[in-house]
Formats: sequence, C-alpha cells, structure tokens
Amino acid sequence: MQIYINGEHQTIADNTTITQLLEQLEVEDKIVAVSLNANVVKKDTWTQVYLREHDRLELLQFMSGG
Repeated sequence: MQIYINGEHQTIADNTTITQLLEQLEVEDKIVAVSLNANVVKKDTWTQVYLREHDRLELLQFMSGG
C-alpha cells in the first residue's frame, strides 16, 4: 500500500496501524506527534487507526534544546 510520510512516498503493508508503523520506523512514540491527512491523531487511538492507501502522515518529533 502506498502512503506519504513527511512528504516522502512509502510502501507499507496493508492493515498497518499508526503504532505498528512507528515501531517499523523505530520512532519513539514518547517524542512524536502524528498528523494524518492534516488532522492530529490522539496518541491513545494510534493502535486503532489503520492507515489507508494514499494517506498522508506527518511525524512531528519533539526536540529539547537550550
């Protein structure tokens, strides 16, 4: 299945949840916010949200600095 992650075309397996995708990408869920098709997705729903063909995800990572 084809989706876009931060504007980059990606191929993923069908029936992939946001949580599964983050695990595959080795992204720590504690430091990321997810936008799906321009809508912020609450973290407590990530295991229930299945990605669909041509979805557009933005993964926003938090960084600390000084």
